This record gives sequence, structure tokens and C-alpha cells, in this order.
Amino acid sequence: MTETDVDGTALVSGDEQARRVFTCTPERDGDHWLVRCDQYPGVCTRTRALAQAIDNQRRSLAAILDVPPEHIAVELRPRLPGDAAEHVSRARELRSTAAWANHAAAQEIRAAARILAEAELSLRDIGTILGISYQRAHQLVHNRKALHKRRRC
Repeated sequence: MTETDVDGTALVSGDEQARRVFTCTPERDGDHWLVRCDQYPGVCTRTRALAQAIDNQRRSLAAILDVPPEHIAVELRPRLPGDAAEHVSRARELRSTAAWANHAAAQEIRAAARILAEAELSLRDIGTILGISYQRAHQLVHNRKALHKRRRC
């Protein structure tokens, strides 16, 4: 469940204690990144590698708010030069589409393998038709049957 706190941070709760989510904006400053917290602009860290920014900001915010760092989550939204932001956004979109397409293709391969097995084709033939190894064809055909057996019990 997600709620919003007084300062605009998101509160994320679940099995663990509530975590406060802060957004931070990294900007390139010479050889370093200058990272400011959007909710607490006074919380500013400097780091060479962007990968370190999350931990640095988490520790700084935890110290100021007097909470354990584990209760702080940081989301980075870097300011990117030129058209880079558009390209990054488009790449994320395409990755999402590719993930959906891969999932859909896997479902179709499983369905095809099952139908071909029911038509009594060999696993080697199924593998050749689907462009997979006969071992993978075996997994697809037999895992499907195992799922049906488990559901019946």
C-alpha cells in the first residue's frame, strides 16, 4: 500500500516497516554528480559514480530524519543532456514492449509444443519446428502435463 506523507514523500508499507520514498535529482558537475533531494533540497551529496548516489542519499536522509537507512528508499531522476532523456525514455518503452513480446512468444511456443506433442510428433521434430533444442521441447511438453496433474489434485 502506498500513501503520501506530509512532506510529499511516498510511504510504502507491506511485510516490512513503512519505507519513505524520496526522489533525488542528480546533475553532472564536472567529474562528479551533485545529487539533491527534491523533498529536502538541503540534503545534497556529491559522488563520482551515479551508482553510489542512492546509498549516499539514503544515509544522509536517514541521519537528518533520525531513522535507520533501511527505512529510506531513494529514486533517482537524473537531468540528462540534450536529447538523451528522450532516447532513454524510448529505450525503456521498447524494453517494456520487448518483455511483453517475449512473454507472449513463450506462451505461444508452449501452446505449439503441446499441440505438436498431442499430434505425436517426436521431441526432435518439435524442437526443429520451433527452433529450440529437443531438450527444451521435452521441458515444455512435460512441464505442461505436470501442471495439469498438479491442478487436478
